[in-house]
Amino acid sequence: MTNLAASSVQLASALDGLRIFLHVIGATIWVGGQFTLAALVPVLRKANPELPRTVAKAFNKIAWPAFALLILTGTWNMMTIPKDASSSYNAVLGIKMMVVILSGAAAYLHSRSKNPKSIAIWGSVSGLAAIGATYVGVLLAG
Repeated sequence: MTNLAASSVQLASALDGLRIFLHVIGATIWVGGQFTLAALVPVLRKANPELPRTVAKAFNKIAWPAFALLILTGTWNMMTIPKDASSSYNAVLGIKMMVVILSGAAAYLHSRSKNPKSIAIWGSVSGLAAIGATYVGVLLAG
């Protein structure tokens, strides 16, 4: 366990706190919303077969702005990386960027799919990639 009483542990500056807060809010909506919606689909479908599509369209009104917020704050995060960051840190950052792109592209394909199989596949890929990006982001945070 980390010793939080260590003298080297400091609070984030107000600007760093805002940047990280906005990134976490975007991730909460993007990742958490996908999994919440996935859990609700069977219940919604029982009530009305068209209801999942209607709810997904409503969710997209906050999901895509949240994804854009993630991209903007992720770019902002990258601007704060020291020039002498290790090659392993940069490699993990590259992996995170690829997984984020995969999540967004899969979500886009999910929203454009017409048959149930591709809807399920692309939704799953997007959700799993979003979880992967979250985990890799925690690794990068140290």
